[in-house]
Amino acid sequence: MKFSWRIFFLCIGVYIISLTIVGIVVTENTYNSSLQVEIERSLEEENNLHSTLTLYLLNNKRYNRDNLHIKDYSQSMVDIFKTEKGYLEIFDEHMNLLATNSPKIWPLPREELEAALAGKRNFILREDGAKHYLFISDELKINEEKILVGMIKDITHITNQRNTQYLFFVNVGLLGLFFVAIITSIISKFLMRPIEQLGQTAKSIASGNYQERVNIKTNDEIGLLGEQFNTMAKEIDQKIQQLKTESQRQQRFIDNLTHELRTPLTSIIGYAELLKSIDYDPDIFQKSLNYIHSEGTRMLNLSNKLMDVILLRRKALRLKTIDIQELLYNVQGIMKVKAQEKNIQLEVKIVDSFEIEVDADLFIGALVNLIDNAFKASPLNANVSIGSNIVDDQKIIFIEDQGKGIPPLEQEKILEPFYRLEYSRSRREGGLGLGLTLSQEIIAGHGAQLKIHSKENIGTRFEIVF
Repeated sequence: MKFSWRIFFLCIGVYIISLTIVGIVVTENTYNSSLQVEIERSLEEENNLHSTLTLYLLNNKRYNRDNLHIKDYSQSMVDIFKTEKGYLEIFDEHMNLLATNSPKIWPLPREELEAALAGKRNFILREDGAKHYLFISDELKINEEKILVGMIKDITHITNQRNTQYLFFVNVGLLGLFFVAIITSIISKFLMRPIEQLGQTAKSIASGNYQERVNIKTNDEIGLLGEQFNTMAKEIDQKIQQLKTESQRQQRFIDNLTHELRTPLTSIIGYAELLKSIDYDPDIFQKSLNYIHSEGTRMLNLSNKLMDVILLRRKALRLKTIDIQELLYNVQGIMKVKAQEKNIQLEVKIVDSFEIEVDADLFIGALVNLIDNAFKASPLNANVSIGSNIVDDQKIIFIEDQGKGIPPLEQEKILEPFYRLEYSRSRREGGLGLGLTLSQEIIAGHGAQLKIHSKENIGTRFEIVF
C-alpha cells in the first residue's frame, strides 16, 4: 500500500474513532443529565402528591367520622392524579393492587414496593419494549392504616432524545467524513510531493545521472532529509568521479607499463634475431650484446623499482629524531657531485629549524629523488634550493627550482607511475618515471603530505608538510 494511502486511512480512522468517542461521551452525558433531572422532578412531584393525598384522606376521615378506611378511597385518589405521561397505583400492605389508572398491569417483581413497605421511598427504571418508565413507590399512613402509593412516569422521550442525538452525530459524522476525506486526500498528496520527488531523484541517480539533486526547501524533517539526500548524492558523485579517475590512472599505469616493457623487449628480440641471421662479425656482435645487456638492465631496474613501491607499502618504518639542518646538509653532500656535473648551484635555506621523526635512509632517498627531478627540469647554471620553515605550526621541507615548471593539468598526473612530462629526455637520462611515485609513498608513510606549486617557465616548488 502506498504511503499516501496509509496517511489517508490513518486520518480517516483517527477521525472516526475521535467522533465516535466524542459522540458517545456527549450523548450519554446529556442523557444521564436529562434522566437525573427527570428523576428529581418526578420525586418532587411524588412528594407533592403524597402531601396532597394525605390531606385528602385526613379531611375525608374527619367528615365521615372515621367510619371509612383509607383503602376505600383508592379509586378516588387514582382519579385525582391525572397526567399525560404519569399513572398512579394504590396497593394495600400486602402489595395487592387496589386501584390504578395505568393502561396495563405490571406482572413483574416490584422491588420498589418492598422497599416502601420498609418505610423507604424508592424508585426504579424499567423497560417495556420500546418504552421506558420510572417507578416511584412510597408509604402513605393515616393513624394505624397504611397503603402503598406507586407513581409511574413515562420517560421514553428522554431515551428518544438520546437516539435522536446519536442519529444527529451519525449524520454529521458522515458529512464530516466526506469533507475530511477530501481534505486528507489533498493534504496527503501535498505532503507526499517532496517524498515522490526524492524517489524520482533516487531513480534518476540509480540510472546513472549522478548530478541530479532534489529541490526541497522546507524547514521540517523532509527538508532536512532532502539536504542529507543531496549531500549523499554529492558524495556518491565524488566517489564515482574518484573511481573513474582511479580507473583512468590504473589504465594509464597498465599502458605505460606495457610501453616500458615493449620497448626493451623489442630491442632485445630485434638484436637477437639480427645475431641469428648474420655471420659472425665481432663489432656487430659486441654492439648487439651491449644493447641487449643495456635493455635487460633497464628491465631489471624497472622490476626492482616496482618491487620497491610494493615493499614500501608493507615495510615498517624505523623512526628516529633528527635535526633538520643535519638532514638537509647531508642531502646536499650526497647531491653535490651531480650538481657539479650539471653546473647547478644547490643551496640550503634554513628559515626555521626544528626536529622531525623519520626513517632517515628512506626519507633521504625521497629528498634525493625530488632534487634529482629539480636538476632535470633546470637549465645549466641554475639554482636549486632545499630548505625548511614553519607556517601555521606546520613543519615544512621545500625543494625549489627555476626550471620549466609543470603545466596545471599535469600536476596531478606527475605522481603516477611511469608518467613523464618529456618521455624522450627522461628515457635518455635513464628515468623510469617511478622516482616521484616512490617519494610520494615514502612521504605519505611518514604522515606528511607532498604539495606541488609550479608555474610554467618560472619554476617548481615541492613542499613536504608535516
